[in-house]
Amino acid sequence: MIDQVKLDFNQAQLRYITARDTKENISIWGRGTGKSSIIAWDMHVIVKTMPRSCWVIVGSTYKQVLTRTLPSTVASLERLGYKLGRDFYIGRKPPPSLNWERPFQGPLSYDHFIIFSNGTGFHLVSLDAGGSASRGLNVDGFIGDEALLFDKQKLDADLSATNRGNGQYFGHNPMHHGVRLFSSMPWGDTGRWLLDKANYYEDHGVDLVERQNALIDAQVRFLDAATDEERLDIWRDQVLPLMKAVRYFPSQRHRGTYYSEANAFDNLQNLGLQYLLDQRRFMTDFTFQIEMMNRRPLTVEGGFYPLLNQAVHVQECAADDALLGMVDDKGLGHHLKTLRRLQEKPDSRLDSDCRSHLPLRLSVDWGARITTSLIGQPHLDTREYRFLRGFYVKHPAFIKELVDNICDYYQYHLHKVIHFLADEEHGDARRPDSEFTLNEALMRAFQKRGWRIERFNMGRIPGHATRYLLAQDLLGEQNPKLLRPRFNKDGCRDVVTAMLLAPVSQDSKGRIMKVKKSESKASFPAEHATHFTDNVDLHLLSIGTDVVNAAPNFDMLGVFST
Repeated sequence: MIDQVKLDFNQAQLRYITARDTKENISIWGRGTGKSSIIAWDMHVIVKTMPRSCWVIVGSTYKQVLTRTLPSTVASLERLGYKLGRDFYIGRKPPPSLNWERPFQGPLSYDHFIIFSNGTGFHLVSLDAGGSASRGLNVDGFIGDEALLFDKQKLDADLSATNRGNGQYFGHNPMHHGVRLFSSMPWGDTGRWLLDKANYYEDHGVDLVERQNALIDAQVRFLDAATDEERLDIWRDQVLPLMKAVRYFPSQRHRGTYYSEANAFDNLQNLGLQYLLDQRRFMTDFTFQIEMMNRRPLTVEGGFYPLLNQAVHVQECAADDALLGMVDDKGLGHHLKTLRRLQEKPDSRLDSDCRSHLPLRLSVDWGARITTSLIGQPHLDTREYRFLRGFYVKHPAFIKELVDNICDYYQYHLHKVIHFLADEEHGDARRPDSEFTLNEALMRAFQKRGWRIERFNMGRIPGHATRYLLAQDLLGEQNPKLLRPRFNKDGCRDVVTAMLLAPVSQDSKGRIMKVKKSESKASFPAEHATHFTDNVDLHLLSIGTDVVNAAPNFDMLGVFST
């Protein structure tokens, strides 16, 4: 028997709960809207209405399931009155003395399984199959967290096909064979298929994007108001009418699709106004709009890297086997503290694309506002160049903090050698308060942390036109002699975002230019400005020397679009 608790749902959660008769629920909710609480609520409803059923909790990788979804979901279940070790077990069978029911189609092994006292169970599944595969299962529905990271083809091929059977037990239940996907707002091209689930609103004459943007604009004006009186006027005359006009509805009354979006204002009763005002003050406008207000981000059409294809070049690289090796036979529930610690402070042991016996290749882009660094590795046997992880520190943090972040993350790397792609133009400058150049100070900082660092002089960096065409050659992957670029989806999120947002233009003489105005805009997040793209260029130049040396001077080349 679970404890009696008082439930208090916010606006978005109430909309979701009242739409549970739908077969497919797609929830694109921003930070602070209560996604974890609703996942736990779904589990509670399933336990109460579908005893002995089996569902799936799916993530893009097992790392995501264990270190992101599981700890927060368990915390939310406990807020609902459930107790780990009393009402449910994770990663182990319940003691035989409890005489709990078994699922109708339960697992042979409980290593990746949550079991409740009435026999209801949830498989923990990763789409990359590194920790737990879904093949061969017959399940009654699935729940997905951070679905923007999902590979849609894998979701359809490996998981959707298992959502079958057991109609004789649960066919009357509208949740049976349901799909519940939760996500923050997709960025770039990642997860765009989730946004396409909202297309049915257009059939009903609703421009969802226009409606949401109008509401978000009014909510931001409310936060930015100079006085309380002005804020009250905006709330009464602008925000409230738009909020009342928001109506989310399913594509059909029974077993249709229910798509909804939510931002921090939907949870204002719990977050409090001061929290939103603080976040508005501390965050850049760009980050606040995406993370807190859940506004759909725009990408640059064409851009400086037009052949960047996230479906090809950006990959999941979670070392699920290494993560499972950190968990012993006491079960996953016994190691929640370890999993939470890995969520707060991950390290390179969880990256399958990082080869610990090889040196790390490092670049740095020096800046007054932000200093960025990018780690890569050439994998010659697979003909790939792996972009492993981007790091940055913002002023006043500088070299020591940057080096400490990198060394802490790679503390378990076996071959502590760095190949430094030195930017001579800016890195060989000496600050007035130091006897060393920036590059020298960086190298000394790594040496103090026990790393050997070898400088690779890049010489004079070619102009934007050469770098533009070099990126085309490498990302186009038409030359089998060139290494294929691959970006770690988790470690290079900011890097890829910066590439997607990097515009291309021409100067007055018709020469190709990377437009770098974002670097000087205080309202634009520095980690998504073009700083990281200069790091990418250095790495591409390090593996594309044959292309650069064989190429003519492209400085007068124009960019034309039709």
